Amino acid sequence: MKKKSVKQNICFAFFVTVWIVAGLEGRAESTNTMISLSPSGQQLERIVLTKNSEVQVSNDSVTTLYSFTVIKVSTGKRMVSIDNMKPSASFNIAFDRPGKYVACYLSKNKKTLNKNTCLQIDVVGLRSI
Repeated sequence: MKKKSVKQNICFAFFVTVWIVAGLEGRAESTNTMISLSPSGQQLERIVLTKNSEVQVSNDSVTTLYSFTVIKVSTGKRMVSIDNMKPSASFNIAFDRPGKYVACYLSKNKKTLNKNTCLQIDVVGLRSI
């Protein structure tokens, strides 16, 4: 039981660190209805979503992605956890509460053993025009 707790604390600390770095990095804003998971040269991408809007998360990589996890930053609560996503796999997700979330996943290939990619997801309330 203690091992799992230590692992969760380390995972939470990692995601909080990533979130802090996100505030210092350049930001790319997107309001698309699709999140493409593919390892890129960019360390951290920022995505803005509207509360309750459905988004398709898709593995657009040619390799399997591992340990896909979405965590709500303010609580450290794990919202989604997928062990592996095969190429072309996808699923739909909607966030019912505004806030900041971090999504991270690992890719493995012959050139790089493990490459961690993270996305900062900012969920905002409905915007009036």
